[in-house]
Amino acid sequence: MKSFFKAILFLLLLTALDFLLRKGLLAFYLPFRLPQNTNILLLFTLFALSAWQLTRWFGKSDKMTLRDLGITLSTQNRREFYYGFVIGVVLWAVVSLLQSFNAGFSWELRPDVSLYHVVYGLLFIFIADLGTELFTRGYPLRSFEKSVGSNSAILLMMVFVGFKSYSSQVAGKLLFYTILIPVLHTLFFSIIYFKTRRLGAALGIHTGANFVTISIFDLRPANESQSIPSGVFQSNVDLETLSLTALQLPWIFMAIVFSGIVFWWWKKGTNGHNQKFI
Repeated sequence: MKSFFKAILFLLLLTALDFLLRKGLLAFYLPFRLPQNTNILLLFTLFALSAWQLTRWFGKSDKMTLRDLGITLSTQNRREFYYGFVIGVVLWAVVSLLQSFNAGFSWELRPDVSLYHVVYGLLFIFIADLGTELFTRGYPLRSFEKSVGSNSAILLMMVFVGFKSYSSQVAGKLLFYTILIPVLHTLFFSIIYFKTRRLGAALGIHTGANFVTISIFDLRPANESQSIPSGVFQSNVDLETLSLTALQLPWIFMAIVFSGIVFWWWKKGTNGHNQKFI
């Protein structure tokens, strides 16, 4: 069970760093402010670098290299990232369009959209998702797998993400969806990681998905202080007038169906456990 408790320690350390860097605690104490609100990008980058370094240290203590964990810049990892990115963009774009149909609104082009904002958003999202993938995949999943098997490892990570997604600032249906959707995403991203034994595909889909839902089809209210600029398209109605359930159901349905598909893919031709490393 040594690997189990080391994985718990890894998650606790990165949870503390997440609170310090990505949740904005350290931002209040920075003695400088970079243009275009890039202070936040700097902190997210520091988190990703910290997660990378902690993964190396913890892996080394278990006699595992980054290559063993599937965290490399190999040709196969890069290829899987590109394919995953395309899948994420296409699938989440389709669901965004279904979401507008289901909730009864249309997407309209923002008047102030710029290519710079789109590219900056992609860079920010990639760095943020790299940090998240190193946080919740890679070392902790492999360590849990050693102790309790791959299925239980995924379940443990889903429970962890559920607790981590809890916010005292929201309640009711919004809190339910705030927890449920990240938990479902954790399910299929973890399955993809175990199937490929590399981080590339999961990171690619994660980046493509968030790029679409933040920098392309963006339901966030426009705010100059937001860390990622507004997306290309916005809702043509006030979101307060729309049904929260109608907005969220397409994403839940997609997550359940996608989880089923990748689970079948994972189990096809293998027992889904201790697969040979490529």
